[in-house]
Amino acid sequence: MSASLCVLMIEDSEDDVIFLCREIRWAGYNLTYERVDSRETMEKVLGERAWDVVISDYVMPSFSGLEALEVLRESGQDLPFIIVSGKIGEDTAVGAMKAGAHDYILKGNLARLVPAIERELKDAETRRQRRLADETLKRAYEELEVKIDERTVELRETNEALKSEIERRKAIQHEREALIDDLKKALAEIRTLSGLLPICSSCKKIRDDMGYWRQIEEYISKHSEAEFTHGLCPSCAKKLYPEYFKDHAEHES
Repeated sequence: MSASLCVLMIEDSEDDVIFLCREIRWAGYNLTYERVDSRETMEKVLGERAWDVVISDYVMPSFSGLEALEVLRESGQDLPFIIVSGKIGEDTAVGAMKAGAHDYILKGNLARLVPAIERELKDAETRRQRRLADETLKRAYEELEVKIDERTVELRETNEALKSEIERRKAIQHEREALIDDLKKALAEIRTLSGLLPICSSCKKIRDDMGYWRQIEEYISKHSEAEFTHGLCPSCAKKLYPEYFKDHAEHES
């Protein structure tokens, strides 16, 4: 199956176009082309369809190859641009190449035309693939930057939440420590006797919370830090040992 080729020809000579078309078709291409010979017409047809290659004469009465090259560059399209001319010197050809032309061919040597077209089509495809790769890489970088920004925001929010949680736990710890201190103080206060105590007016036993009557020293020891030592007050001593106090009184008299 013949390959299709869509060529925009910048040429003022219809006869020259016929020769160019014949050369391309002999190489087996299914050729579609359009001929223009002015800036206005070229600007118009460039956007009307997808072109594969531009073939331009160098010198024309109202247009030139360099002007055609400028129109192509301004359009932003990356198409192979090949100059085919019967009158072009080496310096002129080099200048055209520096201006952006991809190749130049003399009309007397059209055997070079199809190989030049095929080479430039491959190069154009390589450039297209490179642009696609660059655009893909650029999008990947942009997406990565967005993800990094989003992750940075998430980490910042997480960090702030963590700080808040740490502060909250510190506050809870302070409250716990304060509560422990309060409980210690309360326990210390509980160990201190206060209020009314039921006490027997005869034996001096104290009734505890369970309703049992206990010795006063037992109750106080249980409910305070006090410790007891035993002795006799003077009244009890006289009551219990009257003979001792009697003898002592006589001796003093």
